[in-house]
Amino acid sequence: MQFTRSPLLSFLLNILVLLCALVLVFPLAWIVMMSLKQQADVMAWPPTFYFTPTLENFRVLFDVAQAGSTNYGTIKVDFISPVINSVIIALGSVLVSLVVGVPAGYVLARRDIPKKEDIAFFILGFRFAPALLVVIPLFGIFQSIGLYDTYTGMIWVYQVITLPMIVWLSRSYIEDIPRDIEEAAAIDGAKPVRIFFHIVLPLLKPGLIGASLLVFLLAWHNFALGLMLSSTRAPVTVALLKLLNPGVQFYPVMAAGLVVTMIVPVILIVFGQRHLERGLTFGAVK
Repeated sequence: MQFTRSPLLSFLLNILVLLCALVLVFPLAWIVMMSLKQQADVMAWPPTFYFTPTLENFRVLFDVAQAGSTNYGTIKVDFISPVINSVIIALGSVLVSLVVGVPAGYVLARRDIPKKEDIAFFILGFRFAPALLVVIPLFGIFQSIGLYDTYTGMIWVYQVITLPMIVWLSRSYIEDIPRDIEEAAAIDGAKPVRIFFHIVLPLLKPGLIGASLLVFLLAWHNFALGLMLSSTRAPVTVALLKLLNPGVQFYPVMAAGLVVTMIVPVILIVFGQRHLERGLTFGAVK
């Protein structure tokens, strides 16, 4: 028996999807409009949708030269450094997680080791642990060993976010690869290391690209770890908080910072959409 939807039901479902899309898109569109407004337009009530766009907020955001007179007075906001910090920390975290997490996922998928499932869930548990559970003890440790406000320390602590995801995703990808392929290579005389690098990794490539994009976005948008464990090397999420100064309304400049912060993830999603979709639905030879 084939179920056919009535035209009225299809129309109502389309309207519902459109409303959901508008609800999701409206905050982003509002932030973009705010970044192009003057301070008076932002504070106007009722809100205005007709205004003269300006790039003054972006100029203030990236003016690393000597601070000059702007619509907000004499201020200087160096937003380039936080963007560079976020790129270095996020990329470094992804690379370290791939180097450590993929072999760990392979062992959990292919080797019969004691308490294998307990170890796997222990690793996954760090992904759901509250950030403050890790940050508070690490704050004192990092200061005592000199890792506070360093790229090395930040990349290390970001493994709490990125490494569990890489381990579990790579494990699930490897389990989708038939063992027969590896066994055939072993019969031909291939060593385990060669099997891993020349057979398993090429098959994992689509999934690992998607997983890397996913964990990069998780690291890029993290706030708590960067707030507690960095100062001069703070990521963009922390730098945006510094624009909320008491008594000074920097809302348009902060909106411009949010737009800049969203540009990198949007570019990655647009150009890596095929890999991201393939990675999240990865399965090798079935």
